[in-house]
Amino acid sequence: MSGEASLKLVHNTDRDRFELWDSDTFMGLVGYEKDGDVLILLHTVIEERFGQQGIARLLVSLVLTRMRLDDVKIRPVCSYVRRFLVRFPEYQLLVAAD
Repeated sequence: MSGEASLKLVHNTDRDRFELWDSDTFMGLVGYEKDGDVLILLHTVIEERFGQQGIARLLVSLVLTRMRLDDVKIRPVCSYVRRFLVRFPEYQLLVAAD
């Protein structure tokens, strides 16, 4: 990552995913599919060169914060997101009731 704050979360609706970018460098994504008003979070993928740097945690926290601000419910299928929700229970309120 560069020294400047150039990170941005992009909601790529054409590809059903949230992307994390550092200027023009793609860092990772959270893929989803829609089930009515609920977003099913399917997978989190980080570019290999950014692995083990906390990028997945940053990306998922940005996505979940966005869901909270937009009042969107989620269904976590992604194993990383599921573990994240255990570690950070303040996001549990986003999980849709079964």
